[in-house]
Amino acid sequence: MNKIFGFGALLVALAVAPSMNAATIYDLTVDGCTGGCGTGPFGTISLTENGSGTSATVTVTLTLAAGERFAGSGAGDALEFNVAGPITITGITSGFAIGPAPDTASTFGTFLASVTCTTCTGGQAGNPPGPLSFTVGSATGVTAASFIANADKYFFVSDIVGLNGNTGNVGALGGTSSVPEPTTLSLLGAGLLGLGFIRRRTTK
Repeated sequence: MNKIFGFGALLVALAVAPSMNAATIYDLTVDGCTGGCGTGPFGTISLTENGSGTSATVTVTLTLAAGERFAGSGAGDALEFNVAGPITITGITSGFAIGPAPDTASTFGTFLASVTCTTCTGGQAGNPPGPLSFTVGSATGVTAASFIANADKYFFVSDIVGLNGNTGNVGALGGTSSVPEPTTLSLLGAGLLGLGFIRRRTTK
């Protein structure tokens, strides 16, 4: 009986492994700040897929580098990005709101959608450091692949205050990577440990 149960657990683990949610990562490495904002990466954007089909959504999380904060310089917005077609933006972090669409980020070009910081003024110390999070959906469903580069080849742009106090936009080009979410890895690891325990008991 234990052998049958162990084999079943192995099948479940193998079935779960390929379907693990993955976060697609973009790094803000291109410095467009007046006078420069310092040394990048200035932040990381994580795209986490939820659901499937027409119900599919993507949770976007922007985490700035330690000590940085969002700016209200007028050069851009908290985050600008491209998703083709009409979209919905929900669950926005407090202090942020849906921004202009389309929106321009100075030398980084124009984007189809944006989220703005409603509590940011210039580069003041009281501006929020984030993280900024929200969920993007549409009538046909949204995946990480729905986020595309603009005409200038940038995927994301954010208006920030650098560690040196300078403000301006920083951008993310291509070069994404997918990593399994820590929670999913923990669950899979626990399942495999349980399988190993069962196998050990059956061999005694």
